[in-house]
Amino acid sequence: MTNLTRALGLWALATALACVAVRSAFSLDAGDPRAAEVIASVWSAGEMVGRAVLARPGDRNDALDAALASHPNATLAYETVMGSGPVLRWTSATLAMSFVPGRDGVRATLDGRTTYVTPDEILSHQAYDKGVSIPSVGLSTGVDAEWILAVLAERFGTAAGDVLERASLRRIRVERTVPGEPVAPRVSADTWTDTDARDAALAAARFLTRGVDGQGRFRYMIDAPSNRTLPGYDWPRHAGATYFLAQATALSHDPEMTWATLRAASWLRDHAMGQCGPHRCIGDDAKVDVGSTALAVIAFVEIARTGIDPAYALLVPDLTAFLRSQQRPDGDFMHLYDRNTQRPIDVQLLYYSGEAALALSRAHTLLADPRDLEASKRALARLVGPGWNFFGSRYYFGEEHWTCQVMADLWNRAPDRNALDFCLRWHAYGRKLQFGPGDTPYDADGAYGFGPVITPRLTPVGSRTEAGVATLDAASRAGVSRSDQADLEGQLRRSIAVLLRHQFRPGPRHLFADPAAVEGAMPGSEVDWQLRIDYAQHTGSALVRWLELDRH
Repeated sequence: MTNLTRALGLWALATALACVAVRSAFSLDAGDPRAAEVIASVWSAGEMVGRAVLARPGDRNDALDAALASHPNATLAYETVMGSGPVLRWTSATLAMSFVPGRDGVRATLDGRTTYVTPDEILSHQAYDKGVSIPSVGLSTGVDAEWILAVLAERFGTAAGDVLERASLRRIRVERTVPGEPVAPRVSADTWTDTDARDAALAAARFLTRGVDGQGRFRYMIDAPSNRTLPGYDWPRHAGATYFLAQATALSHDPEMTWATLRAASWLRDHAMGQCGPHRCIGDDAKVDVGSTALAVIAFVEIARTGIDPAYALLVPDLTAFLRSQQRPDGDFMHLYDRNTQRPIDVQLLYYSGEAALALSRAHTLLADPRDLEASKRALARLVGPGWNFFGSRYYFGEEHWTCQVMADLWNRAPDRNALDFCLRWHAYGRKLQFGPGDTPYDADGAYGFGPVITPRLTPVGSRTEAGVATLDAASRAGVSRSDQADLEGQLRRSIAVLLRHQFRPGPRHLFADPAAVEGAMPGSEVDWQLRIDYAQHTGSALVRWLELDRH
C-alpha cells in the first residue's frame, strides 16, 4: 500500500507540474501590448467587403467609410482582441488544435506586415471543427489549418508553406460587438418562460415551413452563411420534420404551416410509399428501413389526431402491418427489408426499434387495434430489458432517445415500471454528462459531452429533452418522488435554455447572405451552421412536448 501511495503521489505531482508548464507556455496572454486592438470589418450579404485595425471601436477610418458607403445595407462589426497565445506548428494537426472553435482567430506577421483571420471570417467559411476528425465516432474539432494558411498566403502574396515556415503566428481571443444591435439578455434555466418556449418552437416550424416546396419536399440541408441548399435527402428525417410541423400546426393553427404540413405529408404518401411484400412501406430504394415507415406513421397519426386531415388515418393500418411483420419473436425488429427478394434483413440500427415501438403505440391510440398495442409493449420490454442487458448496463447508456417516449406514451394503457426505472436512470446518467457553467470554453451549460475539447452538438440536446419531458410526464403520473422529478426538471430547463440561446433568432445576421431565410433554424453546434431539417425538428418537438406537459 505504501508503494502504491507513493506512486500515486508522484503521478499527481507530475501531472500538476505538467499542467502548470502547459498553462504557462500556451495560455492566453491578456497582457499582450496589442491585446486591446480592434479589428473592424464591414459585411454585406455574408461577405466581408472592408477591414481596418483600429485603436478603439468607433474610430473613423477612410477604408471603412468607403466600404459602408458602397454597400448601403452593410454591417460594421468589431472584434476586439482580448488576449493572444502561441500556436503549435509541429504538424498540421497540432496547428489545427491550437484554436478553440468559435472563439479564436489568428494574427500573422511576415516581413513587417501583419494580417488577421478572425473568428467571424472562420465562421462565415465554416472552417471550424474541420481540423482533426475521428471518423469512428463521427467527431471533429480544431480549425481547417490548410484554409487558414491559404488565406494568409493570399494576403501576404506568398505560398502557404512560406507562411508556415517564416510567419509569426499567434492565436487571438476576441469579443464581438455590432454597433446598433441590442444585446439580448442571457437565457438561463431560471429566466426562460413558456412563452419563450412557444415562440422558439413556432420559429423553428416557420423555418421548416419556408423550406417546403410546391411538391412537398423540404430544403433538407442549408449552408447558413451562403443560404445554399446542400445535396442529400432522407425519408426518416422528412417524416420526422412532417411530424413536428403537425405538432406546431396544432399549436398555432397557422394556415401557411397547415398547408406546408399537408404538402410534406402528401409527398410521403404519393412518392415514398411502396410495396414491401404484402404490405405498404415507406422508401424508394431496393432496401428500405423500418425507421422511415415508423416516423411516417407517427406523422400521419398526428395529422389525423389533431384534425389537420383525418383521412391520413386510412394510411396507417397497412403501414403498421408492415412494422408488425418486421418484429422478431423476442420483441425487437428486423430493421431492413429487401424488396427484390421480399425478405426482411435481420440487422439492428440505432433508433429504429424505438421509432417502430412509438409508431405502433401512437397508431393504437388512434385506431385501437390491439395488435399494435401488444407489439409496442413487447418492443418496449425488449428495449429496456434483454436488449440492454450486459455487465455494467446500469451504469452506461447510449444515445437512443425514442424508448422513453414509448414508455410515456404507453403509460396510461400499459404502464411498465421497469421501463420507467430505465428512463430515470438514463436521465440521471445524462446529468453526469451535462455541462455546467465554465466546464468548457463554449456556451455549453445544459448541453452534453465528454470533455472540453469537442464542440457540443445541439441535436442530442433536443432529442434527449424530448425523451426527458416524456419521462417527467410519466414520472408525475406514476407518483415518483418530487425530488427525483425536480432533478429531472432542472436538467430539462438547463437543456432548453442552451437550445434557446443558440437558435438563430436572429443569430449573427451580418454573417448570413439571407438572414430571413435562416431565422428560427437550429444549428448543429455553435460553429456548425449547416442546417439539417431534423435539427429544428428535435428542438421544436421537445419544446412542444414541454408546453403540453405544463398543461396537464
